[in-house]
Order: sequence, then C-alpha cells, then structure tokens
Amino acid sequence: MRDVYDFAKYFIKNGADSRPNTYDGNMKLQKLLVLADLANIAEYGEPLFDDQVLAFKNGCVVEKVRLRYKNDYVALRRDSELYQPDFSESEYEILKLVMEIFGNASAKELSDINHTFNFWKLAFDRGTSFNGYHNKEMSVVDMMSQQADVEKMREIISAYRETANDITASEIINGVTFYFDGFALTDDMIDQLESFSLLADDDTYSVYLDNGRLVIY
Repeated sequence: MRDVYDFAKYFIKNGADSRPNTYDGNMKLQKLLVLADLANIAEYGEPLFDDQVLAFKNGCVVEKVRLRYKNDYVALRRDSELYQPDFSESEYEILKLVMEIFGNASAKELSDINHTFNFWKLAFDRGTSFNGYHNKEMSVVDMMSQQADVEKMREIISAYRETANDITASEIINGVTFYFDGFALTDDMIDQLESFSLLADDDTYSVYLDNGRLVIY
C-alpha cells in the first residue's frame, strides 16, 4: 500500500489545495485525502493508505501531511511538482472521482461534509476530555468499522455517476487528463498517451481518432 505522501503530492501538483500555503489550503488537502481513503473503502473494500487518520475539531486529518504542509510547504511543493505518479488504474479512478465530486468545494464546505460522518464524531468525542483537552492518540479514526459512512460514500459516488455527463469520457495518466468521445481506448492508445503524458506541458488534453490515428490536442 502506498504512502499517503504519494496522494498528497498528486493533489498538490494538480492544484487541489486551492489556496496554497495557507491554513485553508492545508485543511482542504486533508479533507480530500480522507475522502479519497473513504471512497477507496467504498469502491474496493480497503483503505487507500495505511497512515493514521485523526479526528480534529475541523474534521479529519493525516497528521504527518498536515504538519509538513504547515512547517515545510516550500519543499513539499517542490517535491510535488517533481513527482511523477505511477498509480494503478483503480488508484487513478479514486483520485479522479474525489477531484470531480469534491475538488471545487471550499475547505469549509469539505469540513462540514466531514462532520456528517460518524467516524469523525466518534473519534473526536473519544479524544476530547470534559475540559476540552484533545488527545491525539485517542482520536484515531476507524472508517472500516462504520458501514453507514461507507454506504453514504457509495451513495454519493453512485449519484455522481448517474448525473455526470457521460458523453465525454476521460482517462488520467501520470496526472494528465485526456478527454475523448465515441470510442474506447485500446492498450496501444493508452501506451501512446502514457508516453505523451511524461512530456506534456499542460494537465488536460482532448483526444480524437483521425482515420484510425490518435490525435492529441
């Protein structure tokens, strides 16, 4: 299972933290990581990463990513820009789902969504004493045990898929999104797109067939 930093660097590289090097940027990144973890459980029955998720007042966080973003953002940003992901198809699918469903939401909106899940409330209450002291060790989140929350995420994903515009399909390869319509990508086409993605200047392209030849623009 991958280190959570791989997914954090992917989100940062693709501008998902919206307000870079700010409290809100960090909070949004944390919520996207947590939602990706939950989405992977909903889709594939297992977490996306092994790193602990903790329950804080503003929602769940992956503490080691939160602290590095807060204290060492410049280096983290540099690492993210240089990062060349080699995710599996299922990992890319989860990241794509989370970006499409939640990527345009603000940090506050994502925090509010996080607060609707039982796994956050149970861990936060367990780790908070009557005088308000927050014990991180007691605030570890267990998403796998909260099947109602997993089912809620399944319903969110299902609703998105039902309402999404399926006229234009897309494929994310090495962080580059390729949009196409009216045909299915073959293994040979994917190999071509993968080679192109390694040298791409932009993060989105359209693809079409011209007499059987793949054209990228």
